[in-house]
Amino acid sequence: MQAPPTPAAALALLALSAIVAISPDLPAQQRDIEPKPAIQARLADESLLLDVIRAGEGFLAVGSRGHVLLSADGRDWRQAASVPVQATLTRVTRFGRRLWSVGHDATIISSTDAGETWFIQHFEPEAQEPLLDVMFLNPNKGFAIGAYGRFMSTEDGGINWTTGRLTDRVTSESIDWADTARRQGDIETLPDGDPEAPSAEEAETLVNKGCYEFGECHLNAIIQVDSDRLMVAAERGYGFRSSDEGETWDAFRFPYTGSLFGLVQQRDCILAFGLRGHVLKSCDFGDNWSDVPVEGEQTLMGGTVLEDGTAVLVGAGATRLRVEPDGDVQRDADQLGGDYAAVTTGEDGALILVGEDGVEHE
Repeated sequence: MQAPPTPAAALALLALSAIVAISPDLPAQQRDIEPKPAIQARLADESLLLDVIRAGEGFLAVGSRGHVLLSADGRDWRQAASVPVQATLTRVTRFGRRLWSVGHDATIISSTDAGETWFIQHFEPEAQEPLLDVMFLNPNKGFAIGAYGRFMSTEDGGINWTTGRLTDRVTSESIDWADTARRQGDIETLPDGDPEAPSAEEAETLVNKGCYEFGECHLNAIIQVDSDRLMVAAERGYGFRSSDEGETWDAFRFPYTGSLFGLVQQRDCILAFGLRGHVLKSCDFGDNWSDVPVEGEQTLMGGTVLEDGTAVLVGAGATRLRVEPDGDVQRDADQLGGDYAAVTTGEDGALILVGEDGVEHE
């Protein structure tokens, strides 16, 4: 297994080391192996928050120290009454009235009362594999994904979770290894048909597959495209897609070889975004991708899609991108501003943003 990443590697994982700084190896006696309940903090809404969603008639945000915040209007926030962990929570999702949140220490917690009280479904600090996203197809079937290729699934609403690697479910590869090798500089670029150009089989032996070779690429985001199809954005330009509700997966490469941290569905297309401000668009479930031209290189972390089809993507340096369905992009950023991790919209159309400085409403 790969060694835990250095701070720089953690930065590349999710742009902010504070967002997913994977714990270093520590002797067992120095690590908390039992969960501790979150503490009520006066400035919780100004602390690091990593995800925000609409939940019922209000809003819910999660972040550092097990903070779960609730709001009726997106402006005034309070902490949930009872959260059983102090682990950093990275993502939250809902299906109907049920809520699930995941995070560090392979934590999965769930709520059945609109986020007021939570209970533990999974807690595994010794694994040192933070969970980075969670999604449910229905009240019973769901997935949690995370660092080093961790892939967890449940068929009973999270009462029981099966843990493995996503690559264990990969049954096909839609990867041009020769093209990958050339783009990475692993082999010399030669004209097609050149007798010295390596064959596809030879190229696969020459390419540096990195994390993919050992099934340990960080899995950063998962999205449900329709009733059967799912997609995962991963580290180093790798992606995975399923057409059978996650039972089997096809591996593919994005045209950008850096990490992608988010996926949103814009009408019949998918936008993938991440490191150094890259935004990619596919309207055929990942068979083909095109670059969405974006000024600046601030890493993008989260996104949402408005009712009119406009995608709003947010990230480092208070970056906010509005990507219209026709490809037009409007960018707003502040190099001195805080880093955003996620965004949703209020009933009045205002943006509710969360990140290193807590919650913003605009």
